[in-house]
This record gives sequence, C-alpha cells and structure tokens, in this order.
Amino acid sequence: MLRNVIAIVLAVAIGAIGYSYWTRKDAEESPLNVMITQMRTRAIIEHERSVTVWYRACPEVKGVNPQVMVIWPAKLNYELDLSATRLSLGADGVLTVDAPPIRVDDPSVPSDFGEYLAQTSFWTLDNEQAIVRREMQKATPMARHLTAYFLRNDVGLSEYFKEELETYLRAMTGALGLAVSRVEIHIPEQEVKIPPRPEMTLCEGTVAVANGLPFARRQADGAVIGVYPKKSPAQATPVP
Repeated sequence: MLRNVIAIVLAVAIGAIGYSYWTRKDAEESPLNVMITQMRTRAIIEHERSVTVWYRACPEVKGVNPQVMVIWPAKLNYELDLSATRLSLGADGVLTVDAPPIRVDDPSVPSDFGEYLAQTSFWTLDNEQAIVRREMQKATPMARHLTAYFLRNDVGLSEYFKEELETYLRAMTGALGLAVSRVEIHIPEQEVKIPPRPEMTLCEGTVAVANGLPFARRQADGAVIGVYPKKSPAQATPVP
C-alpha cells in the first residue's frame, strides 16, 4: 500500500515538473516573446535630422563692426531604446507598444563645410579669420541646443519613430504568422531641457534660422531671445 502511494506521489511530481518545463518552453517560444527578444537584439532605432543653420552676425570689434553671413550644416541625432519597449497583444488582435521617451545623441557638425560671407568691409583692428573662427566655434554647442529644440517642438519626430517601429513590428508579425489587427504605439512626451544657446551677436532686426525655422531673433534693445513655434493659434512662447 505504501509503495503504491509513493509511486503515485512520484508520478504526480514528475508530471508536474514535465508540464512546467513544456509550459515554460512554449511561453519562451511564443511569437510575442520572440518579438521581444528580437527587439532587444536590435537595441535601438536611430534617426538623423539634417539641418542648415544660417544667420547674420554683427560682432562688436575694434574699428568698424563687420557684418558676417554664417552658414553651416549639422546632423541632429535621436534614438529610441527598443530594449526598454514593452509589448502586449490583446484578444482583439491589437498590439500595444509602450516605448520609452525619445532620447538625444550628440550632433555632428562637419566644420569643413562651414561658409561665411563678409557683407561689409573687414576694416577692423581684429583679424578676419579670428572673427569668423569665433562664430564657427559656436556651431557644435548651437547644434546641441537645436537638437533639444527640435525634440521639444517638432511633432514629426515622434511620428517618424512610430512609423519606423510599426514597420519593423509588422514585418516581424508577418514572419511569425501572428494575426495583428492594429498597432498602437505610445511614446511618452517629456519635459525637454534645452542646453543654453551660445551667445549670438545677430545684426539688428535679424533672426537665426535652422531649416527655414527661426529659432532666435534680435530685439530692438539688442538682446537676442529664443523663438519657439506656436503650439496653438493663440499661443506663442518666446524664451530668452
């Protein structure tokens, strides 16, 4: 009798262990877990935004203050961390994707392509190259400022990442034979801290522009302030 009880207990234990193993194996190999593993393998989605910055500077120097048109390109870099992205699939076939906030990377400023044009004579006691070099030294910190500036104000940036991520997930669900009726991607908004803008000596009544979008302007009193796009017809938010 005792032997029979022991045999039954052992059989139940072995069966429970086997069931747990196969259940775990099936869960590990489920299409959703395969997608999560693949996302973590890819790690990030990157986006490179090319901009051209131009402005007219009137630096104060000894002698006659020159007017200098400064033009330089930059590439602003953004990332979406897929390893921190969560997936869930509802019974209605809706794949819900909760992504982390978009993060910024250091911009690239190819200084060899910077150009300038003297619009008035450099009849000064300062060296022409020194004046231009001081302006070009502002390019990298200005690009860092603009990277955060566009992250805060360009709604197209979030849409780009949503489209890129949905295309990536659609390809995986198709390969895995997973029926998905809709993909809902949530990328949370964040309070973007914009690095300080380098000091600018804009000419009177002019603005600094990146891809046609003014981001700084000189006031009548000589102060240079930041300019932010209107987020609604009644809202404009100039920021110093």
